Amino acid sequence: MTGPPDDELEATLSGLPPPSSAHLAQHLPLARGLVSDTLPALGRHAQLVQVRRITLPAGGTTGWHYHHGPLLIVVSQGVLTHTLARDLSTETVRAGQAFVEAPGPEQGHIGNNLGTTPLVMYAIYFLPSLASPLSEAIPAPGPQPDSTPHSE
Repeated sequence: MTGPPDDELEATLSGLPPPSSAHLAQHLPLARGLVSDTLPALGRHAQLVQVRRITLPAGGTTGWHYHHGPLLIVVSQGVLTHTLARDLSTETVRAGQAFVEAPGPEQGHIGNNLGTTPLVMYAIYFLPSLASPLSEAIPAPGPQPDSTPHSE
């Protein structure tokens, strides 16, 4: 990434106000959500922060997975059904709500859109390294079909 020309940098560092013709920054709200608990120090061990807009069509799923770092999720539209692999507990997160997904294989989960309209979420990933994948797929929890032939 290249920086501004030296004269712009010097003006910035000198503390001079911007010219009166300067355009104001534009802010576009993407999503907001209320959190039910105090947020942990999400970025404490993060080397990379990534923001993504995730859309699940009606009936869509994220598949079973986990993350290497924590995520802050804001549901902007629709209803997310979030199920944890460890005990199959399920919570419903509606538009205007936010929550934190904890990292690690023991925190495997799936997100489903059981509604009839698209689900839109904004996820902020706090990844431990530049090489960290966004997620790791895991098998569905519970008894797996037995593939060995049975004799009767």
